[in-house]
Amino acid sequence: MKKFQLLILLLGLAGSICSFAYIQELDNFQAEELTEKSTFQAGENIQLSFKITGVEQPKLYLHHSYGSTLLNESKKDNDRFIFQLPEIFSKKTGELTWLLLGEEEHLLSGTITIIPATTTKTQLETYLGPRSIVAGYEDFSMLVVSPTDSYDNPLPDSTEVFIFKQYKNRISEFKVAMNNMMAWRNMMSEPKAGIMQISSQVNGTSSKEFTSNIYPSNATNFLISWDRNHEYADGNQLTEFSTSVIKDEFENIIADGTMVEFLIHTEENHLLKTYASTINGIAKAKMLHPDSPQTWNVKAYIPGVAESNTIELTYQPILEDFPVKFSAGNRKITVGPLVSFMEQLIPDGAQVKLLIYNEGELIETKQKTSSNGKVAFLLGKEFYPEKRYSFQVKALGVTKEFRERKYE
Repeated sequence: MKKFQLLILLLGLAGSICSFAYIQELDNFQAEELTEKSTFQAGENIQLSFKITGVEQPKLYLHHSYGSTLLNESKKDNDRFIFQLPEIFSKKTGELTWLLLGEEEHLLSGTITIIPATTTKTQLETYLGPRSIVAGYEDFSMLVVSPTDSYDNPLPDSTEVFIFKQYKNRISEFKVAMNNMMAWRNMMSEPKAGIMQISSQVNGTSSKEFTSNIYPSNATNFLISWDRNHEYADGNQLTEFSTSVIKDEFENIIADGTMVEFLIHTEENHLLKTYASTINGIAKAKMLHPDSPQTWNVKAYIPGVAESNTIELTYQPILEDFPVKFSAGNRKITVGPLVSFMEQLIPDGAQVKLLIYNEGELIETKQKTSSNGKVAFLLGKEFYPEKRYSFQVKALGVTKEFRERKYE
């Protein structure tokens, strides 16, 4: 029990010991370190030798950043004792403190230093990120290289790391010194979109190839134009809006899939929207013609980034007039035929509205779509029991009024 208490006391003092070995003589024993060097390479067969008299079974306590242990066994040759360090300690770099213990005595203490095994093959851990950056002179990908020896010990500070960058037909080489177990460099972007390939090399060991994609930067302002089959407000044909080739400030065509928003302001102060994604820098969107004559003001945006010029489009009336026929005791109202700008029937689907008034008050609005150029409205007696009604008929921007019609 007394020996155990002494050992615990010595272990508690181990953290403060930073001296090299010496010869210690007491009345009953003598101890001398015989190890010739205090610096070893990781992975080396490390043995600590001592000349000890007066102690039959010395012990060696080891303290390392990876842990601590007590060696009870040693090789003995007369009064010479040799302790073999376990691989867990001999393969890891750093400072190792040892204490030589007798039966109840602290005999000697000292330290050895284990350095990286620079003669072994260098291992590389390499990281690159982000892998996607934008063109210009500000964005970058960071390359971090952590070289180690074959026992996973970081190489010494100031170890040279070579970094290679390939962009288009140009290869650049950089030399960086390790510091705090790693070397790093910001790999700056280029003004033109493309692919940047990066690798590193240390002591003849090369990393794999890393790729960083350089995408176009933010879009700049652009122009828009329009195209349509005719200028008439038929509510049927489509007007196509198209952007110019949208580029960034470095003349890179912006990335495919960039969303462009077209905003259309109508005469009624309504706001219409249509969207399109870019392909090869151009976005094309379509909008249905209005069903009444009016003027549109159109402008496009890449929200928060860029905008276009404003264009103005005017849509002409597709018809000047249309016939309306009352029949079946004025209970059936037939609108049409609706004839377009070439005297052809307008396409099916044109909206026609019938506004019904009684004594000057609007009581109902009916709406139908045309078929074969005509629309028919039926006024059932059970729903419209009054004796007099007035009407407005609206179709494709033309309004016709009919004063009081009598009903039985």
